[in-house]
Amino acid sequence: MDAHGRVKSHGYRMTRQRRAVIEVFAEHPGRPLNPADVHLLASEKMPDIGLATVYRALELLCELDVVRRVHLHEEAQHYELNTGEHRHHLVCVSCRGVFPYRGCDLEELEERVRGESDFQVISHCLSIFGYCGECLASAKA
Repeated sequence: MDAHGRVKSHGYRMTRQRRAVIEVFAEHPGRPLNPADVHLLASEKMPDIGLATVYRALELLCELDVVRRVHLHEEAQHYELNTGEHRHHLVCVSCRGVFPYRGCDLEELEERVRGESDFQVISHCLSIFGYCGECLASAKA
């Protein structure tokens, strides 16, 4: 089911503001955005959209699993469209670029945690910090 269908299937209206927020993510696939970024990009489509409206839309869209939180260990929370694809992120500490990384070896760790404790694992996230190829090349030049 697409993002619009998920919103409607939970009994919510697809408002212009929610549509604008979803479109921002659809136009920037694989790029985690913080609320200020979403607001800036959404206001290009809808100049009267407020930052508080963007925050409310993000919270609802997270609750409905349309977008998901991305933990980049920064002050501002980041979000991305939930495409159903599991991925992690590589974060360049120089240019602050964020690059998706597909593949995950953490399922084995989750199983070990389940077997060795009474902790119920529901999900995980991973961000790896370092230097991207472009920043490395610039540093060597």
